Amino acid sequence: MPVTQDMPEGGENFRLGFPHLIFPYAAHLVRIQVDELTGLVSVSDYVAFTDGGQVLNPQNFEQQVQGAVAQGLGFALWEDCVADEGRLLTTDLSTYVIPGAGDLPDIESHAVNTEEQSGPFGMKGIGEVGMNGPLPAVASALLHSGMPMTEAPFTPERILAALGGGKL
Repeated sequence: MPVTQDMPEGGENFRLGFPHLIFPYAAHLVRIQVDELTGLVSVSDYVAFTDGGQVLNPQNFEQQVQGAVAQGLGFALWEDCVADEGRLLTTDLSTYVIPGAGDLPDIESHAVNTEEQSGPFGMKGIGEVGMNGPLPAVASALLHSGMPMTEAPFTPERILAALGGGKL
């Protein structure tokens, strides 16, 4: 992976180089429904446009983006890791809720094919870029519905507090 030639102080121990020169880009759009009685946010529709350079395997590309979006939606809506004075209170999957297939919408993925001259075969990595979009997309949808949220995940308790006039 090509890296910058100007190494920042402290970056010399980073084995792969620092920082990388190849960056993928993505735009995420989400449509949500908020149950004002329970505070539950459900995702109705999701579309991700991802620039990962040249796509060599479209099916693998789509699966990678869909998996990353599922993880990002979990981070945005359900996965609440609670600690008290450094002690982890969320110790198993009965209290750390992750999304299942029934919680997720059909995730529409579109590849934006570009040519990355310095990447192998014109590719860019897409391992993490798909996970970066869901949280701000959901936060933006909530903001446009009149609920400015400042703390994720956007749990039913936090949504109900925002609906009651409190800002969370």
